[in-house]
Amino acid sequence: MNLIRQADTKPDRTAIRLDDVVLSYAQLEDATRKVAGLLAERGVQPGERVAVMLPNVPQFAVLYYGILRMGGVVVPMNPLLKEREVAYYLGNSGAKLIFTAEGCRAEAEAGAKQADAEVVVVQATDFAALLAAVTPVQGIAQRAGTETAVILYTSGTTGQPKGAELTHANLARNAEVCVDELFGLTAEDVVFGGLPLFHVFGQTCGLNAVIAAGATLTLLPRFDAAKALEILVRDRATVFEAVPTMYMALLNHPGLAEHDLSALRICVSGGSAMPVEVMTSFEQSTGPRCWRATGCRRHPRRRRSTCPATVAPARSARRSAASSSGSLTNRAPTSDQGKSARSPSSATTSCGATGRSPRRPRRPSGTDGSTPVIWPGGMMTGSTSSWTARRT
Repeated sequence: MNLIRQADTKPDRTAIRLDDVVLSYAQLEDATRKVAGLLAERGVQPGERVAVMLPNVPQFAVLYYGILRMGGVVVPMNPLLKEREVAYYLGNSGAKLIFTAEGCRAEAEAGAKQADAEVVVVQATDFAALLAAVTPVQGIAQRAGTETAVILYTSGTTGQPKGAELTHANLARNAEVCVDELFGLTAEDVVFGGLPLFHVFGQTCGLNAVIAAGATLTLLPRFDAAKALEILVRDRATVFEAVPTMYMALLNHPGLAEHDLSALRICVSGGSAMPVEVMTSFEQSTGPRCWRATGCRRHPRRRRSTCPATVAPARSARRSAASSSGSLTNRAPTSDQGKSARSPSSATTSCGATGRSPRRPRRPSGTDGSTPVIWPGGMMTGSTSSWTARRT
């Protein structure tokens, strides 16, 4: 488990930060042991599903890795879901326990009542007291790489949302690719955590990649351009992950030019295609070189994909950014779209556009902060890059 390895090698390094709340790797790992103990006391068994309905707060990471530690299956849920949706997610996934924030307590409790599920309200002080009273679990439940670790739900635009089951091998491989081949993350990196952690983009490229690299994730519960700029400057963030609307919000902020963003070395865009005009304007305002990343295509029969992105030079970005959907599509890749290959997660890979293996972006040279890399394509979007979609 990446978290335990980081806690052993760099215990005092910051893992998660939310303004003045800072969790080191040792503190995060210790908290996951207590969560595993809490789940054991409530009768949760390995393989059982546990829902997490929280915004971007440190407790999300604590619960996420605590559930995995005891062998459970995490069911991340949008805090904005309504009663009917909460009931459906819990009933469909089979989760009988849900952790929720005070702000969405009413909807969570109403939905949980329909699904006959228990609700635990997570408040910073009360939750810490709750964990302090349990007996920590020291070990880790043994789970095969092919067993389900997380269930992420689709948006349900063509019907009821469907649970996409991600295995332990899926998560591990995606984190490995993000760290080693896409972002070149190291323990010195600080990643902006404004993408929702209940969504695949923020969970894979943000949370899991950061923990795998031993880096720092600095959280923003709800995106606000002014607060985002404050965090980027305050924490000297080196990696900015966002959707195009976030880039637009930063561009429209009147104080953008007054903020020192020189620490950024990579800017990643996903969720939808980056408009060429937004990419150009951001380039002119912050000075990054632009790279293009196309998201993977989903095989129409296998319904699996593993490769997070294919990176191409900037010249092709402007030609294709406007037409690149960036989401998983329902067409099989042709010979000039990509190649199929087997990954360690035993899923079929369909890399977009060039078919080349993902390349690690070059780190900027010099000591002046240099210029970051921005990937404007639709990377790691509404579905996951390494997933098995099947009804739960």
